Amino acid sequence: MFFFFRRMINHKVRARRWVFYLFLGFLIMGFGFTFFSLAILMLAPATVETLRSFHPLALAFTAFTAVLISCYWFYKGFKLAFSMLDSRDAELSSRLKEFVFHRNKKDNRPSLVALGGGTGLSSLLKGLKEVDVKLTAVVTVTDDGGSSGRLRKDLQILPPGDIRNCIVALSRSESLLSRLFQYRFSEGGEIEGHSFGNLFIAAMTGVIGDFGSAVREVSSILAIKGHVIPVTTDNVQLHAEFDDGSEMTGETAICDEKKRIAKMSLIPNSPSPNQEALSAIDDANMIILGPGSLYTSVIPNLLVPGVVEHINKSEATVVYICNVMTQPGETDDFNALDHVKTILDKTGLEKLDIAIVNSRRAAKSLMSKYESKNQYWVPPTVKKIEDLGIRVVSADLLSESDLLRHNPNTLANIIANLVVEKKNNDTEIKDLSNDD
Repeated sequence: MFFFFRRMINHKVRARRWVFYLFLGFLIMGFGFTFFSLAILMLAPATVETLRSFHPLALAFTAFTAVLISCYWFYKGFKLAFSMLDSRDAELSSRLKEFVFHRNKKDNRPSLVALGGGTGLSSLLKGLKEVDVKLTAVVTVTDDGGSSGRLRKDLQILPPGDIRNCIVALSRSESLLSRLFQYRFSEGGEIEGHSFGNLFIAAMTGVIGDFGSAVREVSSILAIKGHVIPVTTDNVQLHAEFDDGSEMTGETAICDEKKRIAKMSLIPNSPSPNQEALSAIDDANMIILGPGSLYTSVIPNLLVPGVVEHINKSEATVVYICNVMTQPGETDDFNALDHVKTILDKTGLEKLDIAIVNSRRAAKSLMSKYESKNQYWVPPTVKKIEDLGIRVVSADLLSESDLLRHNPNTLANIIANLVVEKKNNDTEIKDLSNDD
């Protein structure tokens, strides 16, 4: 029913016509149920002797006729219910028919899992939702700043901010509902600074009693293309040990220190992994790490017990998307090779097949703006990464405005090509196995 009402809101379809046809369609289906029920009730009081008095062919003909007429009315009802979807609603009609008639149809599309957090992951997902894959976003839950941090502290729930951004990124259109989820209150006392989406996820968690289930329900409401899964449903915090021997707990505090990080860990040390996330990794044809903050978006997912182990055992192609700029204190003077080696050395990850790196500096004026804040271009260092046995895809990945970001469409095109390439390679290997 949600799909109907959402379409009415988005396209301003006249409600009377929808309600009338929907009611009439189900009414006609009701005739089928009624006719069949009456046939059963007419035979129910009959004794065995009475039934034996009828010729078997007459009984069979009566039952067959009842079933046939019932099926006819069911068909007419469904057909009329779907007839309310005109050409403007072709996508919705197709989805409804798929749900009713082909629910168990096997989905043979490649499965892609993206792990990360922050703005990097949500930017990637905007492009990936246009790629024909089964898409799952596994999101870190260590954020403790801003609206998410306040809700985490006040309500003792997981931070909803990164989850919200990923859900909106995967929504099928920039609808009013999607924009509403990103609306941030600029005034209003206690709700000032909170986004509506964060409050909605928090409220849904309170109603359902479980954060993971709340995320699924919110994803359904926005009809997203794919799945968004927290990497763990335990209340975890980041803990960092710095090169100078000092330590700090909390993602925001770690970022504020702006010191070179020697080691990252989680508190508690062994949170329970989300089994949905592990299953998605096991079923994946491709696993993507990043883009995003190296220490606070990418690595935290890999610190959750079981995640690295499942990736290492996976037959999926593992891809890392390197950042385009360094972060003050955390990745000063880092090149792409340093990013790759940090992930391998600090997480136990053994399987990394492809690194996607940016090949171009931004415009001088924009670079000067970033360099004044001690943020610098990350050199691609292609040859050095290839010396580790890792394939490198180097391309112009920049999307330039007031901020430097990865271009989601460029990334999506690169990944789509890699997915097709892997699918072809897997087919060739399968064919060779059959020949043997």
